[in-house]
Order: sequence, then structure tokens, then C-alpha cells
Amino acid sequence: MGEEYEVFIKSSVRGYHAYFVDASVTIGEVLACEREDNNAHDKYAIAVKNEAQLLVGHVPRELSKIFSRFLADYGDIEAECIGVRYNRGEGKGLEIPVDYRLTGNSNYLEKLVTSLKKGEPTCHLDISNIRKCRI
Repeated sequence: MGEEYEVFIKSSVRGYHAYFVDASVTIGEVLACEREDNNAHDKYAIAVKNEAQLLVGHVPRELSKIFSRFLADYGDIEAECIGVRYNRGEGKGLEIPVDYRLTGNSNYLEKLVTSLKKGEPTCHLDISNIRKCRI
């Protein structure tokens, strides 16, 4: 297996309002991201779970298709909670600010970042440079 690379994307976990009674999240907690193939609302849905494996929300729809392909093809995604829950008042409910960490092949990550940047004006992403993983 080749060297692993990583890229960080600041965004949010959406839908926390539907889960916060049963599942809590603390700042600094690392959350697992996994494909949710049976989701009736988004065929590319990515479930985000806390350390207790309880669902806390989903990756925003603007990112879900690209993240779903990344998880299916090659990589790994986790999200670190970087702040307290909030509601922007745009009909998206409670959100949790996170820093998504995508780990994988440098060529695939380059293509992914290029694809995300094409749609960036609509979703306002803060995307780090791709770098070798630190062990």
C-alpha cells in the first residue's frame, strides 16, 4: 500500500436537532462517517456517529455525493467536532461545526478537492492543502 495523504474540510454535520436527545457530541470528539445506503432522502447520504456509535446527523448534501464515492472507492473520513451546535436559520436545523479529515491516495484527493472547489461558491468550504499523513 502506498503512502497515505490527508485533507481537511471545515463544514458541519446537519440534522443534529433530530438526534441530540439521544446522542451527544463534545468539542474535540472524533466522529465516524459511513455510507448510509438505505437513506430514503439522499441516496448518497453519509451518516455521522459519535464515539458511542449513535447517529448525530449527516454530512451536508452538497458534500454527500463526493464523500460517498470517496468512501466507496478508496478512502476514510472522520469528523472532529470543533464548536458548539448552532442554527443558521436557513431551514437546516441544528448543525455541529466539524473539521472533516479525508485520508487516502494523493491523486484521488487531488481530484476530490478540484471537484469540491468547482462548487465552492455555493457551499463556502475551507479546504486545507493535501499533505502526507502524520503517524
